Amino acid sequence: MAATTDGGLLYQHLFYWAKTNPGGSAITVAVLVFLQAILINALADHFRLMNDRNWLPGMLYVLAASCLPDFLFLSPALVAVTFLPIALRRLFSVYKQKVAYGAIFDVAFWVTIATLFHPPAVWFLPAVYFGLFSLRSFNLREQLVFCTGIFAPFFLALTAFFWFDRAGLFLHIQFTRWIAIPALGLPSDDWSLLKTGLIGLMLLIVIMGFNVYYYKRLIQVQKYITLFYWFLFAGLIAALFNPQMRLEYGLLLTPTLGVFLAYLFQSIRNGFMAEAFHLVLFAAVLSLQYLSH
Repeated sequence: MAATTDGGLLYQHLFYWAKTNPGGSAITVAVLVFLQAILINALADHFRLMNDRNWLPGMLYVLAASCLPDFLFLSPALVAVTFLPIALRRLFSVYKQKVAYGAIFDVAFWVTIATLFHPPAVWFLPAVYFGLFSLRSFNLREQLVFCTGIFAPFFLALTAFFWFDRAGLFLHIQFTRWIAIPALGLPSDDWSLLKTGLIGLMLLIVIMGFNVYYYKRLIQVQKYITLFYWFLFAGLIAALFNPQMRLEYGLLLTPTLGVFLAYLFQSIRNGFMAEAFHLVLFAAVLSLQYLSH
């Protein structure tokens, strides 16, 4: 599938070629998903989110990010996902830090960069803002630094597009696509119902595993898990509050889905059962890819 013309003006400017180059688009998607998996796994390792070091978060992210044919092209949502684990890493680093101006600026900066590619990613900014209160005392001066982190990339992008006489278009695209009336509706056919059902099933699985994630975890890790939930719900809102219901918007959920699925896999004591569960998920993904052709 080719890339769409949806997304922020920065996406349209940098990835316009993908619409007419499906081969290049597929290669870029593979590289991006691999890079994102490395970033998510590095996040889990650095902050000791798992019981031991392993590749489960990255592996299961790849599974979630490739589970639907709608995810397998260079969409604005996929590009925006690249910046979410970077933002989460900077967000987690502020835990109980006395001075964290740099990290606070960075987390706002990276989420705003994501919005330049996919404007609905703006919903992650409230999740980050309120998440900072749960990690440390978030005083007024630090809140101003946070606002500066939002303003800086937006102003730089506006200046660049103003130079090329496209500032008006940039503002129109960013502000009209940040928040929209959700186009809620039932899938129109059995194929759409099946794909939507798979996303819904994965969400249901990770939400029902609430107790597993928090069981015997350090307070610090429990706070990080709570922030993953905030990101999960922010991604869900970002996916729904659009003038169209398009499944590729569900990519914003996949980083947190990957981490939560890793927790569930790690909680399965029986190795055979864990392998069987993984094979069932893998077979379901392959079946959907096969049925799409």
